[in-house]
Amino acid sequence: MTPNPRLDDTSQELLEVVADFCRTKIAPRAQSIDETAEFFPDLLTQAADIGLQGLIFDDDGKVDTAMLSLAHETTELVASYSGAVALGISIARLHGYLLATYAPDDVRRRWLPGLIDGSARGSFALSEPHAGTDIRAGKTVATTIDADTFSITGEKAWITQSPQADFCIVLTKLDSKDRDAATAAFVVPLDTPGVTVGQDEPMSGFRGMPMANVHFDNCLVPAAWRLNVDGFRGMLEGLNLARLDAGCYGVGFMRAALRETSEYVRNREAFGRTLADQQIVQEKLGHMHADYLAARGLLRDGVDSFARGGGGNAHLISAAKMFASDAAMRHTIEAVQLHGGYGVHLHYPVQRLMRDAKIIQIIDGTSEIHALMLGRAAARADWTKTEVNA
Repeated sequence: MTPNPRLDDTSQELLEVVADFCRTKIAPRAQSIDETAEFFPDLLTQAADIGLQGLIFDDDGKVDTAMLSLAHETTELVASYSGAVALGISIARLHGYLLATYAPDDVRRRWLPGLIDGSARGSFALSEPHAGTDIRAGKTVATTIDADTFSITGEKAWITQSPQADFCIVLTKLDSKDRDAATAAFVVPLDTPGVTVGQDEPMSGFRGMPMANVHFDNCLVPAAWRLNVDGFRGMLEGLNLARLDAGCYGVGFMRAALRETSEYVRNREAFGRTLADQQIVQEKLGHMHADYLAARGLLRDGVDSFARGGGGNAHLISAAKMFASDAAMRHTIEAVQLHGGYGVHLHYPVQRLMRDAKIIQIIDGTSEIHALMLGRAAARADWTKTEVNA
């Protein structure tokens, strides 16, 4: 990992603690978690004991944006050993961010301490079976019953950690399925009558992190569970934070690809010399290294923009997420190729990195939708100006 000049000595010391946690606790379990798809609450509890889930919150439970840079450094490091564990830690911070920023006091006090200490788990219910990237096409509706009560009906899809979660933050439309209907977000305990969590639907990557659809059938919720923000705007702010996390997973996967592949090629001989001495191998590693550094730089800038408020610079965050995930896909495929037959062996981690990398090209906005948004901005920008606002 290249040094981050934004981090002080105390932060560097924490990174050493996290690195030791990764080497001694996560690395010995990463393969079995992937093979069995077994959830790992003990590792999340140990991460909380280190302080990882609570890293961006102060002693009063408020968001400390100055800690976002360090939090994303830890995400990269953990992801380089297990994407699933990194996801479990970072989504706790995501859910906590939304609660700390927008939840009514009673809701925040009920759930935030547990997210920080690892005793509670949340989920983020945004996508629907026919509304993934096109969020406005969602059909989950909160119907007003009276001034104090709403009834939620609809279905959310691919909801990470929902089979193990205690609550979900759910985006709804208000009183209408119309595309441009007003929206709201509610914090709903998953044992509320009318809520059903479907069966775990294992993916090809991030195995061990459960995922399922969540169904709402005339689920009555108090108005006091509603976040104090327009639902669409609040969830997009959360989505931008999730996109930065996804980019950090990608950088972590490239870091792991460099770590695993450089060690392999130093020790593997072919035609009388090591693979590391072959120029074609050096070139491949050089491109991998360059993209790793470029992705880290983009993500640092994206994190800084988010820390300044307003949900961050959406175009910068899209660029960082898209570049990091696409580069991770390219280079984990290359890592598999450089390992030869060993690369597709389940006991070698590079094939797991490749499967995990594919997931992040899809979640939190596909690479195609990010390219589309950036392309629109580029077409409209005045590139003759000294400072282009694109």
